[in-house]
Amino acid sequence: MDIKLFFNKETMFKEVVEGDVTRYIYTGENIQVVEYHFPRNKTFPPHSHDSHEQMGYLVSGKMGFLIDGKESILNVGDWYHAPIGAVHNAWTFDEPSVLLDVFSPPREELMH
Repeated sequence: MDIKLFFNKETMFKEVVEGDVTRYIYTGENIQVVEYHFPRNKTFPPHSHDSHEQMGYLVSGKMGFLIDGKESILNVGDWYHAPIGAVHNAWTFDEPSVLLDVFSPPREELMH
């Protein structure tokens, strides 16, 4: 693992998934950050993580979240927390959104 003390979008691993979602990934020893750039009017299917805790911070835009049956609308500056095993999904509205997600432990399938 190549540990960086400082990094940005130019030095993070970049990939496009689902055709229109860009994500920038950096993985440390015990934590992982993913900066997502979502298009407008995008819905993500419900899912859960069996061994990964997930938290996120909305950098720009507006997003809806459903976590274990509880729904909330996030505005810029809001956080969410999806505990291990919590079923969650999200959606964007009529504007693009940027979300910073944090995973612990790091998700193997996102390591590069």
